[in-house]
Amino acid sequence: MTHGTHQVNYQAIAEHHPFMLNRFLPDTTLVFVNRSLAAFFGSTQEAMVGLRWLDACPEDEQQRWLALREQFTPDKPCHRIVNKVKDAASLPRWVEWINTAFFNDTGEIAYFQAVGIDVTQRVSTQTQLEENEARYSLAQQASGFGIWDWYPQRDEIIWDTHCYQMLGLSPSDTPLTFADWQARMHPDDVKRCSQSVNAQLAASSEFIIEFRYRAAKGYYWVQGRGQVVERDGDGQGQPTRLIGVHLDIHTLKETQMELTRSNEELEHFAYAVSHDLRQPLRMVNSYLQLLTLELGDGLSSDAEEMINFAQEGAKRMDEMILGILSYSRAGRKTSPLAWVDSQQVLNEVLTFLSPMLKETGGNIQVCGEWPEVYVSRDELVRLLQNLLHNALKYVDKHTTPKVTVTGRQFHDCWNVVIKDNGIGIAPDQQDRLFKVFSRLQPRSRFDGTGIGLAVCKRIIEHHGGHIEVMSDGEGHGSCFSFTLPLY
Repeated sequence: MTHGTHQVNYQAIAEHHPFMLNRFLPDTTLVFVNRSLAAFFGSTQEAMVGLRWLDACPEDEQQRWLALREQFTPDKPCHRIVNKVKDAASLPRWVEWINTAFFNDTGEIAYFQAVGIDVTQRVSTQTQLEENEARYSLAQQASGFGIWDWYPQRDEIIWDTHCYQMLGLSPSDTPLTFADWQARMHPDDVKRCSQSVNAQLAASSEFIIEFRYRAAKGYYWVQGRGQVVERDGDGQGQPTRLIGVHLDIHTLKETQMELTRSNEELEHFAYAVSHDLRQPLRMVNSYLQLLTLELGDGLSSDAEEMINFAQEGAKRMDEMILGILSYSRAGRKTSPLAWVDSQQVLNEVLTFLSPMLKETGGNIQVCGEWPEVYVSRDELVRLLQNLLHNALKYVDKHTTPKVTVTGRQFHDCWNVVIKDNGIGIAPDQQDRLFKVFSRLQPRSRFDGTGIGLAVCKRIIEHHGGHIEVMSDGEGHGSCFSFTLPLY
């Protein structure tokens, strides 16, 4: 087969090849382009031959090619480069070119031959991957967690960069075996954490431990979370790998300890309120009673009225002190959070209110859904009791209380609506309703301290919920609605 025949065969193959093929001179003048290349750029072969492709490139792309061209030698005639171009629709695309230089007898480049592949999808995927990695790294820094691997059988623990940065340590001065990990832990935390980890090695559930770790500047609070991900044999043998995270909880722990101290101080204050401040009131009331007995019939009507006023004032002050105590303990001094049957709680509240229902002739109608909810049982009892008690209490003298309480379960929350036929609330007064000692009615009409609804709001906020009131005004009844998260 002659050289001419070879040339014709090559030309035919190149012409119909799916890759973009071209040949160009050292000054980038195109002397051949195949159909695929012309179609990619929305042109024709005839129109492209004779053009200098470098002239159509941005300045930075020109400089990249000129720098690459210096690297072609007879010993290394082939180089790759990825260029950003615009296709037939003027959309940005990425093309990887495999450029081969052909040299003449004097060792100078005679021409280049290039094969182009559209790698836009690959570049886009790589760019997205790099962006995701950068985003993940920023999220790690912002959230304060580092990733670790533990291989128990070869006694090796591997930390990522964030684990070291969190504690101000460096890999060079921090050997990581299980013994090293224990040695750096606060002595008071070693036994508890080791037991938890050893229990996890025999199980498959996630473990969560909180401990103090000796960092560059003293002990630092860390939360460790991990799980066995690989075991020997068929997955039932000894653990060979655990993976997990270290969370920076140092600031949270310091805040919790400060909150604990504040709660202890508040508890001391509550004791003073309930004991030291109430004691003088009890003494005043006792002496007023003794004075009444001592004077007997010699007490004038005016003096008797003044003593009654004084006793009533002492009683009211005692009720207010008890109200403050109740408000201070709401959400704090109560039973722990647990799954509670709301229907049972409601039945208990209705039993408490049965004497009031008999006295007023009132009726409470229960509707809707009453699921299990994750709450403090004592606080849910107090919440429902306060709201239903108010619904029965705040009615006109000649009105029989009628109350409807409806529970509605949604995807992630539980809503309770208590509707009554009571005296109603003026729209401009509704914002005051949940404030401490806020009373909308005179004592001569309804007694009370003005703390009950403030306690209700505090209980609901302690559970991450919210409460609101709706009323068309005085004489139109009220509707209280509160929502609590289910989980």
